[in-house]
Amino acid sequence: MIKSNLAYDYVHNIPWDKNPAFAFSKDSESYMRSFENVVDKIPVKNSKISFEDDIWDFRPYFKGLNDYSIVVKFVNLPLELKNYSKFFILYKIMNSKKISTANLRYIKALSVINNIIKKNKYKNIHLITTNDIVDEVTGRDIALTSIHNMYGSVYQYYYFLINNYKLNLPVDIDHIKELGIKAKKQSKIKKIKIPNIPEEFFSIILKTAVSEMRNEKSEHNRRSTACLLVMLTQLGLRLGDLLSLEINQLHSKSLSRINKIAYYLHYKSRKPSKPNDAMLEFDIFSNDLCTEAFNTLKIIRKNCEFSKKYDYLYVLNRKGTSTNQYPLTKLRFNYEYKRFLLETIQEECIKPWPGIKPTNNYVLNNGRKILGKVYIPESRQYRVYLCTTLYNKGVPLAYIQKYMGHLSRYMMGYYVRPKDTYQENIQYSEKIIREIAGDDITPLGGTIGEDIRKGIKKFIKENNFNVETDVKKIIEALGDKIIIRGKTGGVCIKTSLMSCSKDARTNEMMCAYNLCPNLFHFFYMIDISYVNFKTLQDTYSSNKENGKTRASQKELNKIKDLCRRRLIPELEELKKEISKKGEKKLLEQFPNLDKIVRNRSKIQEEISIWMRKK
Repeated sequence: MIKSNLAYDYVHNIPWDKNPAFAFSKDSESYMRSFENVVDKIPVKNSKISFEDDIWDFRPYFKGLNDYSIVVKFVNLPLELKNYSKFFILYKIMNSKKISTANLRYIKALSVINNIIKKNKYKNIHLITTNDIVDEVTGRDIALTSIHNMYGSVYQYYYFLINNYKLNLPVDIDHIKELGIKAKKQSKIKKIKIPNIPEEFFSIILKTAVSEMRNEKSEHNRRSTACLLVMLTQLGLRLGDLLSLEINQLHSKSLSRINKIAYYLHYKSRKPSKPNDAMLEFDIFSNDLCTEAFNTLKIIRKNCEFSKKYDYLYVLNRKGTSTNQYPLTKLRFNYEYKRFLLETIQEECIKPWPGIKPTNNYVLNNGRKILGKVYIPESRQYRVYLCTTLYNKGVPLAYIQKYMGHLSRYMMGYYVRPKDTYQENIQYSEKIIREIAGDDITPLGGTIGEDIRKGIKKFIKENNFNVETDVKKIIEALGDKIIIRGKTGGVCIKTSLMSCSKDARTNEMMCAYNLCPNLFHFFYMIDISYVNFKTLQDTYSSNKENGKTRASQKELNKIKDLCRRRLIPELEELKKEISKKGEKKLLEQFPNLDKIVRNRSKIQEEISIWMRKK
């Protein structure tokens, strides 16, 4: 039994004595630390959750988050399953899992279990078999990714029951786990991704939103939603991050060299953050249109009663009997967003668009019904559109990755939709060909960078092409002789259409660690390499200060490897380019290298110091 009252600061009245096998049943400090890892603040006296409650609402424990994914409901459950489920949620949180993740696992597992009990009229969970679970999951009309998540959730729930309650249940959990892994592999093969928004539809939506944003006579909720929609199209932020923005998060920076003011948003993102770490913070560029939308919201929000109580940028007047909890929920925004589009461009919204999933009949604010299906992009599709647009304009993936606040290579396949599947993206391929053949830039890394440069230039000369005017013809003539793809680590340049290693793990490892012989980079990527260089230094120093000798040595090895593979060759190539073109001309073409060019001598010294370090 727990003696310390500290354990009851979050969920209290927990009957630990009924669960002797529970991991932290005698350790109140572990319980406290676990909750501190997954929530933002300790609740006040009147907002504590009781174990006996049928609804555990964790929203008061967070700042800037009003999401029903952290409201856990234990309703319409047999008493046995109710207590099991409550301890399952505690178990997950106490293993530093996000509350939303634990809740999702619980919901999916119980939906399977409850359906089986209902269909077969079982009296309890002890009668459910492996075949029952397989039949229930495979009988649902859901995507492979959902099947994977369903099996994974059932596996985790049963694993908890069997190991903590020592229940003898007729379910082969290892087989359930294998089925989940199989579904995940199949989903990767089929490459199920979020579709992009058709160009024509996007243009209509943006034009309509901008027009409404500038309409001073428009009703407050409608105009505010138009402003937020404009920001969504320009920023591609996750909806939760967008709704939690406050009025003081737009900043400016003077760019003295070009005599301009640049605006950016500084925000924290919960999605990629780990539950036991501080929330990750990002700066994201705000163009003129986005800045206008932000400032318009700051002005018009004063007309809303809730602006006096909250600093959130997006505030709305009451709708019916709603109480407007802040930040506003995704559900509330989506209602206003759909209503806005259906009232302004209804004809386009009832027309089928490729990649836009239809939803059921919709009721407008005036009570009028729209019969049939409506086609409205979901918020994530604006993120896809922005990433793809940046990529199609030749922006390196490393920039997109940092710009979008997405920290994994998975972003490439999940958010970017190249227009062309043959050359991945014609414009990007043209850009690389111009740089190699026109600007005479040598691909660094790989194994045959110099040979590729010479080969492309020879091909152009033999076929009497002009790089300035015939680049499209060059790409077409190259055909499958050279395939160019953007990669987070640089650019993949292959001399055949043959796919990479069939061994997915090997292929992923080679790409992730820049070991692939087809992966190249260019000198103008040195600013990204330098940022990684500084990040590794911070990690090294932190480990060193905390006495983690082996960990710090690993970071030092990474630093030296980064210097050898990227920084040193990029710096050498940068010097050649400066010598060839001059600083001014080079910076006109690559303004991102301004700080690197001005401090290249210091960077060279810094590299030398770290390469000598032992």
